[in-house]
Amino acid sequence: MNRFLVVPLLALAFVQISDLQVYGKGNGEVLGVSTSSTSIPPSTNIITTTAFDQKETTESINITFETSYEKNSGLEYGLEEVKQEGVEGTKTHHYLITFWEDEEIDRKLLSTDIVDPVEEIISKGTKIVWKMLEGTEYGRLKYWYKLKVWATKYDGNCIGCSGRTYSGTAVKKGVCAVDPAIIPLGTNFYVSGYGMCRSEDIGGAIKGNKIDLGYEVAAEGAWRTGWTEVYLLTNTPE
Repeated sequence: MNRFLVVPLLALAFVQISDLQVYGKGNGEVLGVSTSSTSIPPSTNIITTTAFDQKETTESINITFETSYEKNSGLEYGLEEVKQEGVEGTKTHHYLITFWEDEEIDRKLLSTDIVDPVEEIISKGTKIVWKMLEGTEYGRLKYWYKLKVWATKYDGNCIGCSGRTYSGTAVKKGVCAVDPAIIPLGTNFYVSGYGMCRSEDIGGAIKGNKIDLGYEVAAEGAWRTGWTEVYLLTNTPE
């Protein structure tokens, strides 16, 4: 090669090599070549996005309050008063929920807050107040409690019936079936539109404020099913 061409070529190679920029730490990382036209300015903000998301949420449930009863000898039997209003409590759970593309994939309980309910207290009257019922076919009747009941009629002539009451007496007019939780067995009471009756029987369908009025033959009985008032004459509660 002509020695006059060698010197310019060497000079040109030196200039090109001096323009190379090495990226990496020299510890085996990838080396690259960059020019000013492809460099990222230091002030550029790089924005990244993710499909994950998290948020905190709460869920609350009500806690039902309990009710207790207290006897009140100064209040008339059958009456009730609210001594203390009941207030429901709450139980609140705090969660951290993780989402992937708007779908819940994890739920972590962070804490639980409980507000206890306040008990309701009802005052029930136990005081017996005797009253007079006027204008009955029996004249004036002294009673201690009146209640409204749904009254039907029955007899002891059904298939499988023995003709006897729970107390062992014959089913006839003047004998009634009751719910002993409402009217104790052995109680004498007056039924408007029927007359005097004594609770000597019970029945599977006779629950709550229901009574069954006895007849020798129910089909011949004058009573028609419906609401009526009964007046308790005996068996005052202790």
